[in-house]
Amino acid sequence: MNEFEEKLNDLLTDVFNQILRFEEDSIKSAFGTSVTVTEAHILDVIGKQKEKITVSEIASILNITVPTITVALKKLEKKGFISKTPSADDGRRFMIGLTKTGEKVYRAHDLFHKKMVRDISRNLSETEKDALLSAVNKLLDFFRKKVQR
Repeated sequence: MNEFEEKLNDLLTDVFNQILRFEEDSIKSAFGTSVTVTEAHILDVIGKQKEKITVSEIASILNITVPTITVALKKLEKKGFISKTPSADDGRRFMIGLTKTGEKVYRAHDLFHKKMVRDISRNLSETEKDALLSAVNKLLDFFRKKVQR
C-alpha cells in the first residue's frame, strides 16, 4: 500500500470502531447492558416501518439470513422489545412489531444518531459538509457494488 492507502485504511478502521464504541457506550448508558448495537439496529429497522414487518423483510433490509435474524428476534422477544403475531394471510409467517419498551429503545437510538450527526455537522463549514457527503456517497457506492445486494 502507498502512504495514502495506509492512511485511508487506518482512518476508515478507526472511524468505524469509534462509531461502534460511541454507539455502544450511548446505548449502555441509556439502557444498561440489556441492548446490543446489533439489537438496536434491528429495532431501528422495525421501528421505521409504518406497519408490522415480516422476519424475511427484516433479514432482507439488514442483508442477513433468515435463520440469523430469527435467533436475534427470539432474544428481542424474550427481552420484551418486540411482539410477534401470526400473519392474517399465512399462519406460518409472523408479523413483527415493537412493544412499548422496544419503541423507547428505537426512539432513543434514533435520537442518538440525530444528535451524533448534528454534533459532527456543527464543526464543518458548508464546503466541508458538501465534500464529506460526496466522499461518503462514493464510499457507499463502492461498498454496495462489492456487496451486490
